[in-house]
Amino acid sequence: MMTRAQLKRFIAECVILLLVSTVLIFTGYMVSSAKSDIRVQISLVERFSPVLKASSFASTGGAVLSDYPEINSVYIGYDDNGDPIGYVIDMTSVADDGTKLHLLIGFEYENAKITGITRVGDSDDTYQMNPNAFASITNKLTGVQVPVAFINEDDTEDIAAEEANTVTGLKDGTYYAQMLTDDKNGYIDYVEMEIEGGVITKVKWDAFNMDPTTEVRSQASLSGAYEIPGIDWATQSYNICHALLLTQDPEALAMKSDGTTEIVDGVTCNIRAFVELSLECIENSKAGFDKRDYLDALSALYKSCTGYAPEDSGVINKDGFLVYSFEKYPEKYCIMTDGEDPEIIEVLSVLEISQMMPSEVTANDDEPEATDESGEIIETEETEETAETTETVPAGTSPNGAEDGLISGADPDKLILTDSIDDLPLSEIETYIKPDDQYYNDTRLMVHMCNTCYKFFKDYLNWLV
Repeated sequence: MMTRAQLKRFIAECVILLLVSTVLIFTGYMVSSAKSDIRVQISLVERFSPVLKASSFASTGGAVLSDYPEINSVYIGYDDNGDPIGYVIDMTSVADDGTKLHLLIGFEYENAKITGITRVGDSDDTYQMNPNAFASITNKLTGVQVPVAFINEDDTEDIAAEEANTVTGLKDGTYYAQMLTDDKNGYIDYVEMEIEGGVITKVKWDAFNMDPTTEVRSQASLSGAYEIPGIDWATQSYNICHALLLTQDPEALAMKSDGTTEIVDGVTCNIRAFVELSLECIENSKAGFDKRDYLDALSALYKSCTGYAPEDSGVINKDGFLVYSFEKYPEKYCIMTDGEDPEIIEVLSVLEISQMMPSEVTANDDEPEATDESGEIIETEETEETAETTETVPAGTSPNGAEDGLISGADPDKLILTDSIDDLPLSEIETYIKPDDQYYNDTRLMVHMCNTCYKFFKDYLNWLV
């Protein structure tokens, strides 16, 4: 029979043995887990090295991936210091013949340039592509920034020439443009531009809020109610406006795909709204569509949506701005796809709306109708000439070629751009390539996959928000 002292000693030895065993098991698990992680990383580095040179990889993507069934997985690549250097997207797309093209596509971390593309042949229904075709297309796409569209090489030269020159054809006057929807903070951006002697002489970028008690963004930033990284927003707005006066061309501000620029000192905010609205002001100037014309057309658009005059609805603020977000009426200001669940292809400018829907934008409801001597309304017959001037483009109609970036029926020797490719507006296109005629279908499929990656990045990284 054990004495009390022997029992205590036995229990103590058991506890010590249990602790030692636990430590050994945990240490063994950690060593085994570390070795397993090393094996996984070696496998990933070996698999992804053809498209992105990195020291390690980590899976990412989150809930956004559920909206992109073509994307199998997304990884972030890190260098030896643990800093992110790029992404690898594993995706599979189905071709017109039902076969599948499985690609690994690498992208730089900062600017979404393609670092490499490689094929994965892992099924019986793999898309058949000539190795020379794949090599040729990969060579065209590697090193370029997404999204990508097709264009004639001659047109590419024209674009380069246009970018090298200052904007011409500007008419003197004051021009204005505002976003048709508010941002996540309830602000509606606007740009006002003055032009004298065909030169931009004054630019103002600010934003009013849907809440009438909220200050404009510039004042809110100075009072501390609106904060962003870097210096205050009002100063950044001034800096980017000054830069535009120097360059005379919004395209010269070198806006990146995430909406930022690295060439304007002190500007770290997203300048996409500024660039888009400045370009709209320039187009308004070329058309002689001044601030008064713009505001009149905007008021008519509001009335066509709601049935009420803005002056009677309380949506005109003390500064004369129409404070309203048209997001409930996309068919009024967008070109959309057909079908039961239409998607937006392109957001129209107020100038385009006024040109495409003259009956809604320019009609004067107060103008009396013509009557005969007995008081009966005179029915006017529409002539062919009248029909041509009043014809409108249905809001739910997509432009020809929206799926492939080419106008249907065009001369095959001269590829022509349309308003969209992969449901992306041309204002977002970063790179233009000319596909080889003999590899057109192959090129189109690979471009679609690259553009799908861009759309994923927009959602995942909150680009353009």
